[in-house]
Amino acid sequence: MTTSASRPVHPQHGTHDPTSGTPARRPGSVRRTTTVDLLRPDGTGGEVLVDARGRDLVTPAGGGEARTAGVSRVRGRVDYPRNAALAEIDTDPALAGVQRLIGTPVASGFRAKVVEAVPVAAGARAIVHLLLDDLPGAVLVSGYAVHAHDGHVDMRHDRTQAEAFAAGRLDLCSGFRRDGTMLVQLSETGIFPMPTGPVAPDLESPADPAGWHEYETLPVGAIRRRRRMDVTREDGFFRVDAMFRDSYVDSGGLELVIHEYTLDAVIDPAELRIETIEAVPRVLPWVECPVAAASAGALAGRTVGDLRPWVRAQLAGTSTCTHLNDLLRSLNDVDGLVPLLR
Repeated sequence: MTTSASRPVHPQHGTHDPTSGTPARRPGSVRRTTTVDLLRPDGTGGEVLVDARGRDLVTPAGGGEARTAGVSRVRGRVDYPRNAALAEIDTDPALAGVQRLIGTPVASGFRAKVVEAVPVAAGARAIVHLLLDDLPGAVLVSGYAVHAHDGHVDMRHDRTQAEAFAAGRLDLCSGFRRDGTMLVQLSETGIFPMPTGPVAPDLESPADPAGWHEYETLPVGAIRRRRRMDVTREDGFFRVDAMFRDSYVDSGGLELVIHEYTLDAVIDPAELRIETIEAVPRVLPWVECPVAAASAGALAGRTVGDLRPWVRAQLAGTSTCTHLNDLLRSLNDVDGLVPLLR
């Protein structure tokens, strides 16, 4: 692999096939949509402002107007990158116990702290719990914003830093496999490449302005973690149609997709056990990444209620993708959504 003095020559990227638009809401369905926006007011690696929103919308089986079953918003500030600790947090509606999270690093272990701080919201699979649960992954991706305009992170000046960076991520996932594009290029050149994703197609549908909750236009340098999950009763089963997208706004104002997956699952209503499941990679950074989609099949036969801890404990290493795991873990919320259909 070759590099120039200023920028690397990027190797072949992974899948670039982002979705466009959103399926029409079906009668007898509930749709959960969320966005977690992270903004950098100074445009560099300083503090990160959090604006996370979500909504549950029920479309009746017999016709009539859709009804909003729940709305939540989380605002906060993360002291990044010094220790990535949560410096401020506020929720609407107000959530008792959430202030206990202040001072907690938004990194490994944060999700467990969320469950300790707001156990009722976590147990109820409330929207606010999903928004808080998504913060570590979103903060991790937000580091992309600092370096994306350069196209790379140059570690040639400090090979010890490069070696430590690689050692901490070795075989973490399919993209960070030891013989994969990212770590091989870092080892050979001292430069960590930052791949550019495709332009993000609109997901909003003019035919259904209520299809997504309200959110703001992203400013330059911001990232957005966006989710949609539709749960429908169909032929005696529950059908789940879900999607997940991380995106970033570049210096020219273009929103670019970093990661995106779609997912379909069929769930037995008696025990909420997954009968079939398929994840499809739509946008991923490296050629090694898409094979991780097959790991979703490991969820077949499991009940949705224990998926968050099970995925975290069982799906790891080069056969998986940390971003796909975030989508799979969210299936845990199905047992909080299906009562809205009864």
